[in-house]
Amino acid sequence: MHFVSWLWEQMDYQDATSRFAKLCWDDVNNGCALPTFSAHQWQNHFDKKHKNSKDKLNAMLLKALDEYTLFMKDK
Repeated sequence: MHFVSWLWEQMDYQDATSRFAKLCWDDVNNGCALPTFSAHQWQNHFDKKHKNSKDKLNAMLLKALDEYTLFMKDK
């Protein structure tokens, strides 16, 4: 499973990762990002398009990547 597929599945929960997923989904819905971005593409997107909040967004991305990695270990 790709990171972004996993990320979209997280929107149904009530935790920090689901809030991050919803933030990313809002970015997709407003035409700012693509729904198929890889984790690296999300990082580049934050760095280029969200310069004022890139540090916070990238920290959220890293936390989500940690959770994704743990999820994939169990598969």
